[in-house]
Amino acid sequence: MKKWLSIFSVSLAFVLMISSLPASAAGPRHGAIVTQTDEAKWSGISADIVLPKTANIKNGYADWYLGLGSAVVESGISKTSSGYKVFLGSGSSSGSQYWNSEYDTSIKDGARVNLKLINNGDGTVSLYVNGKLRYKQPVANPSRLKNLDVVKMVHGVQDNGANSYSQASFSNVQLRADTTGSVYKKWDGTVKSSLLRKNLESGAPAPTFTVHSSIPLSTTLSAQ
Repeated sequence: MKKWLSIFSVSLAFVLMISSLPASAAGPRHGAIVTQTDEAKWSGISADIVLPKTANIKNGYADWYLGLGSAVVESGISKTSSGYKVFLGSGSSSGSQYWNSEYDTSIKDGARVNLKLINNGDGTVSLYVNGKLRYKQPVANPSRLKNLDVVKMVHGVQDNGANSYSQASFSNVQLRADTTGSVYKKWDGTVKSSLLRKNLESGAPAPTFTVHSSIPLSTTLSAQ
């Protein structure tokens, strides 16, 4: 009887210890909300991102970005506990020449920032921020990115469950409809698109995004 009481006491203590852990110790999470065009008809995308007025980033990051191809080029703005960063990734796992990122102290909570991501058609991509060229770099395995391809809007997070932000929204989203940049089309309900929820942390709960709209993409993130 004493042996079983001892085992029960240890088990109860373990359960109480786990239940008393703070939310920040809940475990890693990594996921995103993605609105992606169904048709590969675009060579670039331009949009304003209205950043959240309140973004509590305790660890890891939250990000709001545009993409070319299904999973080829991603570029936009992220926030860490140290501030906002502008980034362009075009195959970062293949080498540093395919990744650029730096903090930008001019970007604050609640700011409106214009982003334009372009496939130059020569194996390179360019990111413009508020009308000025920020990065131009090669694409790793450029054959994966077609001259006309799918594009996407993404809101994401990678952390231990503690981060949260108030509403963040893309607006004035324009799709580059040819390879010269002479034709843009507004991304509205006439463009065939899909909303995807991606959980990139195996075995972990999906991040708690609230989707206010999918076109243009607008979300809020809650801590878990």
